[in-house]
Amino acid sequence: MHHAGIFDAVFIAMFALCFIIRAPLEYRNKKIKAVESREGAFGKFCLILVLTGSTTMPLLYLFTRLFDFADYEVATGPGLVGSALAVVGIFLFWKSHRDLGRQFSPTLEVKEAHHLISHGIYSKIRHPMYTAVYAIAAAQLLLIGNFVVGPAFLIAFGILYFSRIDREEDMMLAHFGNAYADYKLRTNRLFPSLRR
Repeated sequence: MHHAGIFDAVFIAMFALCFIIRAPLEYRNKKIKAVESREGAFGKFCLILVLTGSTTMPLLYLFTRLFDFADYEVATGPGLVGSALAVVGIFLFWKSHRDLGRQFSPTLEVKEAHHLISHGIYSKIRHPMYTAVYAIAAAQLLLIGNFVVGPAFLIAFGILYFSRIDREEDMMLAHFGNAYADYKLRTNRLFPSLRR
């Protein structure tokens, strides 16, 4: 590994924790049958983009010289902000997975015996998983000293989020009806609501 700075180490720790949090839940939940899926071809393409920006490109950056042409030194200020975002992102990532449990799926689908989760972090934010991923993607931007790899996750996830969020909420509304409509009134998508 030819990149071995302190902020690269923070990034690697963040990357590893994301894997440790998500992989067991994703493996377990794959066994639960989906009753409806609205992912589509473009949604699957967006997931590949996110995987490329969040995993493939950072691994190539860390372990090969492919992206060396775009390297720069991460300054202390941005690196510390990136580290703080990593901590916030990982906490939200863990909490949203924990509260979602068997309802979690990385794709746009409703699982068998799916019920509306509105407790824990979901009582404050409607899509805390997306908030977590935005924080983690922003952390990557600030921690990785590379003009190509740094922003790759944030750009890819932005495309996925804006192409998916309305369809996801429409699916939840169709599945849960008034319960989801009421839930939407009580919460914001990405940040806690200031309304009582």
